[in-house]
Amino acid sequence: MHQQLGKFITDRVAISDEHLQVIFSHFKPLTLKKNEIINVLGTPARRMYFVNKGCLRVYFIKADGAEVTRRFAFENTFSTSLTSFITGEPLTEITQAIETSELLYISRDDFYGLLDVIPAWEKFYRNYLEFAYVNNTKRLQSLATQDAAERYKLLLKESPHMVLRLSNKLVANYLNLSQEALSRLKSKI
Repeated sequence: MHQQLGKFITDRVAISDEHLQVIFSHFKPLTLKKNEIINVLGTPARRMYFVNKGCLRVYFIKADGAEVTRRFAFENTFSTSLTSFITGEPLTEITQAIETSELLYISRDDFYGLLDVIPAWEKFYRNYLEFAYVNNTKRLQSLATQDAAERYKLLLKESPHMVLRLSNKLVANYLNLSQEALSRLKSKI
């Protein structure tokens, strides 16, 4: 069960087998049913998840009750509500399994404890933070500067699996479009 996680880590940092086994010892399996929620608003994020199989959706709810999708995490991806995980502040977003999902998770305490004893884990975490920062900045820039057609074309180019695996409703929500607008775009492109 840890094979994918090991490959994900070793593709990013050089690490001894001994240290990798120590890291594995802190990750526990978790299977989620489709649509299952794995966190509670108002409490701090206490886990980091690695997706072995399936898909997680991270979203928040606006004052009017509308859902806004921040990101999806497919196979071979880490996911958490990073701001809450880092600061310990209460969660403001929800994580939901979009498909039946097989995850590995590590507690916040164990995650940070590993940073103190395994230098390669600290390097891995820096890599993860840099990747998250770049992705979030690109997404914000796309939402602020591109029209709907440009955002959809970018999604098709960079993440075609999202369009193939997710419902039109979820793709439209992620792109900040109505389902009707997405359908019109799909018919033109």
